[in-house]
Amino acid sequence: MTSRRALGGLAAAVALTAAAGGAAAQGQAHAAQGPAPSGTMTGTLNGAPYVADVPAGWNGTLVLWNHAYDPTVTAAEDADPDHAEVKAWLLAHGYALAGIHYANVAYPTPEAIGDDVALLGWFRTHVGRPATTLTWGQSLGGQLTAALAERAAPAFDGALAMCGETAGPTAAFNAFLDAGYTLNTLVWPDKPVQIARIGSPADNQAAALALLRTAWQSSDPRTRARLALAGALADIPDWADSLAPEPTALGDRVDSVVAYMYYEVPEFLWGTGRSDTEARLGGNPSWNVGVDYRRQLASSATRDLVTQAYAAAGGQAALDADLASLNGGYRVAPDLGAVAKLAVQGSITGAVGVPTLTLHDTGDGIAPVGNERSYADAVARLGRSALLRQAFVARANHCLFTGSEEITALRTLIARVEEGQWPDTGAAALNTAAATFGPEYQQMFSYYQPGTATVPPGFVDTRPLPFVRAGW
Repeated sequence: MTSRRALGGLAAAVALTAAAGGAAAQGQAHAAQGPAPSGTMTGTLNGAPYVADVPAGWNGTLVLWNHAYDPTVTAAEDADPDHAEVKAWLLAHGYALAGIHYANVAYPTPEAIGDDVALLGWFRTHVGRPATTLTWGQSLGGQLTAALAERAAPAFDGALAMCGETAGPTAAFNAFLDAGYTLNTLVWPDKPVQIARIGSPADNQAAALALLRTAWQSSDPRTRARLALAGALADIPDWADSLAPEPTALGDRVDSVVAYMYYEVPEFLWGTGRSDTEARLGGNPSWNVGVDYRRQLASSATRDLVTQAYAAAGGQAALDADLASLNGGYRVAPDLGAVAKLAVQGSITGAVGVPTLTLHDTGDGIAPVGNERSYADAVARLGRSALLRQAFVARANHCLFTGSEEITALRTLIARVEEGQWPDTGAAALNTAAATFGPEYQQMFSYYQPGTATVPPGFVDTRPLPFVRAGW
């Protein structure tokens, strides 16, 4: 472990940003000596592997990638690994790419910010100083991109944050806690699993999934309604299959909610996604003390699903009884030191310092789309809305964009940086731009059915509700 890895808080990011400025002067001197080197370059910085791809005809723009949370991946990436065509397009059009494999932690840490800024310093020294530097990423990398746009803004000219939990990790972990608390209280009250301070995450998750599977297979309308309620209190949407239309039948909608909890977020509800975060923070950063679940349901984007599900399970009286049980149940108190540490290390405040574009699926069940409304509201409170634009794609699941949609978003950001004003970011303009790409850029896959399909660009104009747990 290096001394850099031991740094914490915002001071680390500030110091590293300043260091990158010094490296920039070195890189400028290097660039003056001749053409930038080209090809693929790899190595490590402070123990973190990096990769950079520089085309022979580099156009002077560096696009710095921030990877998603995936503990099974250890190699560095410098573009979306699901879209080789995007990387090929960027290189063919003269863009240099770089990325570093920061630690797989479920929120944007100062160490990750430091890794990015260190990589930028390396690039400036060993390749050349870019005329324009952009940062982009997805999921955890989308959160990190938003954090960089605030904490390391002097190092960048623009940011594309895709499908990140931009309401901040505190809100995200609290929402997952609410879903787990609802299941523990209403669905398996005699067989509770740990939803915080998890001792054995593998065993805990396995036990929870066994209980959830049994509940999912139940034909009891009250059980099904309670599953819908658990999802709604975390803003988990009722649309999971990216290659299927948004479901309308009650059973299919509830099944989609449960599919997210069972297949896609169990580690954050009961497993290593939560326990690793607790270990890193030195305690539990989540709480439901003081939460009024009746009020929370009223602000949920899927409250209509809950109303419909309970209509078949005893009506409003049944829903009132279950909400009373939640409000009268045991409460989880946080470890205040962990709360403070997460707030300092991972918070996203809206203090955006460079032009920033966000891109989000409307049916995202891992980072619900309400994150973007909460982020936009935070940016507006600080008077910085002119720097922010948001684009949405009408599709289920997490970070499932086509190559054409990703490139269109990047080109939109680039136009803002180069021209000093935002181009048309309405859905019609974005769809028209994305439709100019060939079918190889319009491919979409699904976690729920085999193969891929050619789909039309899916940009849509929308204004989601704020994320259900932001502001608590």
